[in-house]
Amino acid sequence: MFTTLLLSALATAHRAGASEALLANTVGRLCEGTGSNVFVVLDGELHTPPLASGCLAGITRALVLEWSGAKETDLPFEALAQAQEVFLTSSLRDVQAVVRIDGRELATAPGPVTAEAMRLFDAAAGADLDP
Repeated sequence: MFTTLLLSALATAHRAGASEALLANTVGRLCEGTGSNVFVVLDGELHTPPLASGCLAGITRALVLEWSGAKETDLPFEALAQAQEVFLTSSLRDVQAVVRIDGRELATAPGPVTAEAMRLFDAAAGADLDP
């Protein structure tokens, strides 16, 4: 059942020209993508949903959380509409800027916080650090 939901959400995103769908948990809080974790910038601060939201404990998420100083914050799904920047993390995406959410173009993608997270991740990955 859950796999069907994820595949349906991803198919809907693909039809809209997106590569990922972002999901709320069962109580309407921001959770994750179908195959990624999500980070948002609100008022200049970087946030990601806590593991208690039901999101998967991704390795890339954990590294970005540690290296960037992001806060684990329980956020309403609607926080995406106020986010100045959004990025996704996964083992396949590393750190990937989101350029559009539901038709709303994000001003500069990657924005400065996302660009710094990308730089930190690339530098650490290039140094071949063993997490």
